Amino acid sequence: MFWDIPANDDAILLIDSEKDRIFSFEAVQEKVGEAVHLLSSYSAKKSLGFLYCDNSPESIIAYLAALQKRDAVLLLNAGLNDELKKELTQTFQPNWVFSEGSFCKRNAAEQLEIHPDLAVLLSTSGTTGGSKLVRLSYENLQANAESIAQYLQIDQGERPITTLPMAYSYGLSVINSHLSKRASIVLTNQGVISKGFWDSFHKYLVTSFAGVPYTYKMLHRLRFDRMTLPSLRYFTQAGGRLPVDLVEYFLDTAEKNGQRFVVMYGQTEATARISYIPYESLANKKGTIGVPIPGGHLALDKENSELIYRGPNVMLGYAHSREDLKKGDELHGILRTGDLAEVDHDGFYTIIGRLKRFIKLFGLRVNLDDVEKMLEKSFSLPVACTGYDDRMVILIESEDDHCLSRKVIEKVQEMYKIHHSGLKVHFLPQFPVLPNGKIDYARLNVEVDA
Repeated sequence: MFWDIPANDDAILLIDSEKDRIFSFEAVQEKVGEAVHLLSSYSAKKSLGFLYCDNSPESIIAYLAALQKRDAVLLLNAGLNDELKKELTQTFQPNWVFSEGSFCKRNAAEQLEIHPDLAVLLSTSGTTGGSKLVRLSYENLQANAESIAQYLQIDQGERPITTLPMAYSYGLSVINSHLSKRASIVLTNQGVISKGFWDSFHKYLVTSFAGVPYTYKMLHRLRFDRMTLPSLRYFTQAGGRLPVDLVEYFLDTAEKNGQRFVVMYGQTEATARISYIPYESLANKKGTIGVPIPGGHLALDKENSELIYRGPNVMLGYAHSREDLKKGDELHGILRTGDLAEVDHDGFYTIIGRLKRFIKLFGLRVNLDDVEKMLEKSFSLPVACTGYDDRMVILIESEDDHCLSRKVIEKVQEMYKIHHSGLKVHFLPQFPVLPNGKIDYARLNVEVDA
């Protein structure tokens, strides 16, 4: 298992770029062993822990200790606000908490049963710590780590840098997949717009990084194609749809520099990854989500075209309360993704919308994802669509532009035959985003209604 760290290996495992600290496998396992001993002193039984984590050696050591001791652990961002912390604590009653580098035992109301297969709890994609959690097993974690390592061709010589929160399934999968191949990991909490991030990138000879669409929009603004990054071998994108023009930009940059750009699709409910586009196919398959990851299978519901995934990385189920932690495998390896898709003759899948991303205008059922993609392609600007059954709200990440507003409305009318009275355009200097980099549609709705 990837969490079984060799205790007699002096190769580098973790590099703390912010404090310039280096930890060998042996040093990490020594500290993990100490943490396991401490957790065992709290309780010999399987317990529930809350891990308020950042991209630091201490957080990874605490995570590995929970896995080795076989406690269940909920990963949460260290900066989670106090109100959400209180809500989660009341709902799930953790037996211990790890925060700011140290463990603390809690006197939970009672030692409720926890299923022996339950390893990790994560907030569902699009939330920041709500009480709907994904229950992941040890098998889920291991299977997804191995699959990702296989199709990305990860080996012991790789050295990724953290660009995403550890508490986010995509960020965690980077850690897990590289641990599975005994690669070293460069840890930082700085973002790609920070000079310190790129200083660390060069200093520690980073070979890969991961990003969500927001990451790549920032890199585009930074003129990524002009950066000199000789150690970089590949970079990956997931966490939402990247506009085709940006896929082309980053693919062109990768090809010029002898690198690989890998576009992927996944959900927290599948531990992280569901599909990917093989690098050699990306030029001809832009806009698709690719093919299933090794060990996984995709199919379409014959009635409504919902994408259905089957694989050993599918979660056990959801948890809404502490009582749910005693439940076993409720899904049996089958996940209904909630995404609508189509498949081409080569077996490459394309997402065409969400089951719940539809509104009805004047009796016409409108796919908001379709409208977003069409407008982004037409105007080369970030677009977000939301709305109600009496109007569609089109938000554009730009300064107010009356002429552009008129053109956007005309374009939607032309494409979908919707009367202009049901269309509203708003401009925002920047879309609000969630910690995982996805557009925060809930906040968009609040801003529009205000």
